[in-house]
Amino acid sequence: MNVLFLNDSSLLRYGLASGFSPSDEIRYIPVHQSGWEGSLTALLRTWKPSFALAEGVSISTVARKLFPLLRRHKLPLVYWAIDDPPDWLRMSRPLARGASLVLTPAQECLSLYKREKMRARYFHFACNPAFHRPVTPSAEYSCDLLLVANYYTSYPQRKIGLETILTPLRSKEFQLKVFGNEHWLVNTDRYTLEPNVYQGYLPYDRLPSAYSSAKIVLGLHSVIDSLTMMSMRTFETLGCGAFFLTHWTPALENYFKNHVHLVWSRHPDETLELVRFYLNREDLRQKIARQGQEEVYRNHTYQHRIQSVYEYLQKL
Repeated sequence: MNVLFLNDSSLLRYGLASGFSPSDEIRYIPVHQSGWEGSLTALLRTWKPSFALAEGVSISTVARKLFPLLRRHKLPLVYWAIDDPPDWLRMSRPLARGASLVLTPAQECLSLYKREKMRARYFHFACNPAFHRPVTPSAEYSCDLLLVANYYTSYPQRKIGLETILTPLRSKEFQLKVFGNEHWLVNTDRYTLEPNVYQGYLPYDRLPSAYSSAKIVLGLHSVIDSLTMMSMRTFETLGCGAFFLTHWTPALENYFKNHVHLVWSRHPDETLELVRFYLNREDLRQKIARQGQEEVYRNHTYQHRIQSVYEYLQKL
């Protein structure tokens, strides 16, 4: 297959692209860059993709120009609705109307797409073992607790995770480092971090190094009532062989075993208790981290994901 990605995000380059076969050819035309229309038109004169693929908001600002262009060249679009279910109505539904196939990590959204007469398949985040793997620890990222996540005001359910996981750990008792967007310093919620805790934005290619350097990696989820949808960091953290502590969601319990593959907390007091316990038990941290990595390598790589929809991609 010839696959054209309409974005060059880390999620595609370091993640999804790894799921395709070496015989599949992948090219990138990021439609967020100026001049994309000319670049895309020129490419399609000399190269015939099997389909184009875009994820999330990446095509939201250019959809009105992009969709007619794709139709003119009879190029099917695969839309990966990574912001389902909270943004289904506002983002996924209008963009999915221009797609031949929709992929969603939220199984409950399949019936919504069916109702709209759109073809959709279940397709979750995953890890890439060639990238998401343990590496040599770095003193730059060494700490007790590490969180790599942006601060968002648009997902109310995410605040429950903040109060469960992050708030009880913001004390001098622990060495905490948080990487993400600058909204951690200024936001309308007035939930801000101390400058010594906030470490700036982490380049994605440094993710394995950061995860390999912390004793405990923390996780936040923007969706807490889905049986499948969870943060992509779950699979990436486990792939990197890190010990992962996050707040409970039905999806986590549906996919993983507590204190076997990772550890979850349901209450701020429980979070504090778990951190104090596991910081003193390196042997258990290493055992759970190893089991978590084995689980995602066995069942949750992007090769697994692509194989699950390969026949549908071939028919486009």
